[in-house]
Formats: sequence, structure tokens, C-alpha cells
Amino acid sequence: MTGVQTCALPIYDAAFSPDGTLIYLTDMGNSRMVVLEALTLRLVGRFGGGELSRPHDAAFDRAGRLLVADTGNHRVAIYEVKGADARLVGELKGLASPEGVAVASDGGVFVTNTGSGSVSVFRDGRLERTVGKYGSGPGEFARPHDIELGPGGRLYVVDSGNHRVQVLDAELRHLATSDKALGLNEPKYLAFDGGRIWLADEYNHRVLLLDRELRAIGVLGSGKRGRSATEFHRPEAVLARAPYVWVIDTYNDRIVRLRIAR
Repeated sequence: MTGVQTCALPIYDAAFSPDGTLIYLTDMGNSRMVVLEALTLRLVGRFGGGELSRPHDAAFDRAGRLLVADTGNHRVAIYEVKGADARLVGELKGLASPEGVAVASDGGVFVTNTGSGSVSVFRDGRLERTVGKYGSGPGEFARPHDIELGPGGRLYVVDSGNHRVQVLDAELRHLATSDKALGLNEPKYLAFDGGRIWLADEYNHRVLLLDRELRAIGVLGSGKRGRSATEFHRPEAVLARAPYVWVIDTYNDRIVRLRIAR
């Protein structure tokens, strides 16, 4: 692991632009989006002020539009973007404090409802169904945050309040749950890196590297609060694009870009 770059921003999660050159960050504390160059972390611009309320997550759809989990407005806000120039063009409604959003290859949109412990599915801009409820059983959730599409159409839901990750099939049926032996403590957002998964384990001040079966195969961070190149303070999210990993080190108000030896 070599190299580090930092950027002082209070952010929660992020999405790469379709071409991978930019990072779109959810600046929850300031209720806006921030755009950076991915490799240099140079500020490109900001947008969404006065339109967004405490945004948490973001993802691009097949048309190149940016979908933002606009938590405080109980919706997913849809933007047409070109660099840091953005125009609000639509929204997905009927949500309860959404904090995670993912887009499938067929255009379906999956959203986690932190307020109701559930997952909603949208097709062609319409709410198709909502599954799950607040609880700790299989297919139940407590303050779910991230949701991501994995290999084979599987959905990975970071079930933060239950300190676990759940795996669902394409029909949103429960398939698997991470092992308690991982010792997760309020995990928040994850990122796929080929056949591997990076998971921000917030209150353990670390980022875990997992295989597809959610078994630990590596770790970033000492497990104690810190601010060195490999110490974090409640990191909430992570991005990955070989050979780099970007750690959203939320409570150090920074992004750390690391070059990872594979």
C-alpha cells in the first residue's frame, strides 16, 4: 500500500462518473453535492444547494443521470450532470429517509429506507414494491444504509443497525447474512473491487476487505481512531477502482486515496 492524498470535506458517500474521471460526493452536512477529480482530488465544483436535504448516497443510471438519495426530502433526486453543471430533472417519491441507492443493468432502481427498515424498487420511474420491515430477522432491517448490485444480480444491503450485511436475490429474497464473527459495528457503505468487497466499518474505525461470501481477507485501519494515512475516524464509505481505493474518512473531514498492492 503506497501513496496517500487527502481532501478536507465533510462527506458521506460518493459515486464515480461513468468515465471514472470524477467523483460525486454527498456533502450531507451542507446539503449539496461536491465534485472532485478522482486522481488529484482537486475541487471541480458544487451543486444541489437549496434543492437537497442531507443527501447520503448517489449512483448513475444508464442514461448518465445522477440519482441522489435525498434523505431529508424523502426522495431520490435525479440530475442531468456535465462536470459540476447539474440540473434537477426528476425525483422518485414514496420513500422514508432513503440513504442508499443502486441502479441495475435493466434500469431498475433499488433504494434503502432508513426510516422504515425496508427496500424499495422502482421501474420506469414508478414505485413497484417495497419489501422488508424494521427488525433483526432475515430480510428485516434496522437503519439500512448502502445497497449495491453484485455478481449474478445479487443485492448487498448494509444493515447498519443490526451490524451486518445481508444478501438478497434479484427477487429480494434473503440469501445470506454476514457472520457475527466479523465484529461489525455500524457498517455503512461498500464498494465492489472485481470479485472483492470493501466495506466501511464505521465505529471500528476501519475498512474491511471481504470476498463474495463476506469472509474477511484484509483490513485498512488500526481499529483505533486516528488521522495517519492508515488510521481513520468513523469512515462511512469507500470507492474502489484498481489499483486505488478511496476511503471516505467522514469524521476526519477528508478523503484518503490509497494505492493498494494486489
